[in-house]
Amino acid sequence: MLWGSSVADPPERAEDNSPQAAAERTTECGAGAVDIRYDDLLQSYILTVRDAKVAQLRCIDGAVGYHDVELEPALQEEFDAIRSARYSADFPDPAVAWLSSRGLLEKVPKFQAGITDEADFARKLETVCGPAAKGALQSEYGPHVLNPEWVQKLLQPPRAEDEAAIPCLFAAAYVAGFALGFIGNETLPD
Repeated sequence: MLWGSSVADPPERAEDNSPQAAAERTTECGAGAVDIRYDDLLQSYILTVRDAKVAQLRCIDGAVGYHDVELEPALQEEFDAIRSARYSADFPDPAVAWLSSRGLLEKVPKFQAGITDEADFARKLETVCGPAAKGALQSEYGPHVLNPEWVQKLLQPPRAEDEAAIPCLFAAAYVAGFALGFIGNETLPD
């Protein structure tokens, strides 16, 4: 996570974010048994919630934090909409606060879909976020995706002066209305 809390009432200790603790909290919502499995492709735990009811979905969302959740198909779409709405509501204030605290908010350009040149805009975002962000949005994946090679260079070895580049790019892109993502499980060639 880049900043902010992950659930309405975030767990106090790191071990409370384990999939086992999330499963326990989910059953406290009144849902049935919760199965936990690790997905090698996603490189994350998935909680499969059985016997959930529509009225329990908000509680389950708060209970699981950022763990992936599988529900019966009739409930999955509604759960995903609840989760998406929470993420959208939680994100703007921390993004604005993060940029403001660093004197960057007023420097973020505005993006207008269909009008603004995306590649040019991406370079402007990199400039706002400083020298460490140079090249972050320039790759074969296009300007809406962090360049996996740039991420690898940024993290090897990690340097204190570069640590703000990624959260800056995500905050600035969000505030600007510019969709930005990353390839989380890409394996780079040797």
